[in-house]
Amino acid sequence: MTITDFIANTKNFARPNKFRVQITWPAVVGTPNIRDEFVVTSAGMPASMVGTVLVPYMGRQIPIPGDRTFEDWTINVLNDTSHSHRNAFERWLNLINSHEGNVQGVDSYKDLTAVIDVTQLSQAGLPLKNIKLLNAWPNNLSQIDLAYDMNDMPAQFSVTFAYSHWASPSTPTS
Repeated sequence: MTITDFIANTKNFARPNKFRVQITWPAVVGTPNIRDEFVVTSAGMPASMVGTVLVPYMGRQIPIPGDRTFEDWTINVLNDTSHSHRNAFERWLNLINSHEGNVQGVDSYKDLTAVIDVTQLSQAGLPLKNIKLLNAWPNNLSQIDLAYDMNDMPAQFSVTFAYSHWASPSTPTS
């Protein structure tokens, strides 16, 4: 195969730096004053795995498909001086389980979950692939590093989410 063959048989490649993340914030948490797509600096298309069940047969282990599981999903967020997103995530986590009282702040678990849209974009800014993380909630809010030698860079933090599953219009469901 030559370079000419390679070029003739490929389309444009998707770029990892063209994406948008949009969180449908739970009503009890409220919405930050800056749109998510402006402050989320990194994310990923979520993974999923099908487990393996080993069935013994005549001294051998035969692998058969098991249950599907979904790994936690993490974003990095720029922190503005109002701490808009940071405060929203802290409120959300406090409603899930309060610091002092160790209680949930709302009656229904469903009121604490969100839909998160992750969209990879083309060079022209058009959607290439969209994935929705369903029943998502933050389970880890990282520290914000403060250091004298961190010049010329904005403060950032990461948020890790648990979710029940993801769906995509371009992925068959059955």
